[in-house]
Amino acid sequence: MINFYDKNRFISKSTLAELADVSPRTFRRYLQSRRPILDAMGISPKAQKLPPQAVRYICEDYCIDLPPELQNQEALSKSPIYQNFLRMLQEREPFY
Repeated sequence: MINFYDKNRFISKSTLAELADVSPRTFRRYLQSRRPILDAMGISPKAQKLPPQAVRYICEDYCIDLPPELQNQEALSKSPIYQNFLRMLQEREPFY
């Protein structure tokens, strides 16, 4: 899925760890390995919530798909890719 990042939404580290389906400790170790990049973005190691540019980097690097409620709804609803995806799901025959 393509993420449409909300430019005004900060997301907590624990939420990202949950979305990545890893423990908070594992996620903290991952963030430690990306410390030089996060430092260049001005992100403190003690920050509980991450700004949109950090969320974008982490989601792309760690392959995290944000649920629609955490994305920019306006951009998501107007996206042709997303609309085609929804259409394909609706046209698909259910398997039982």
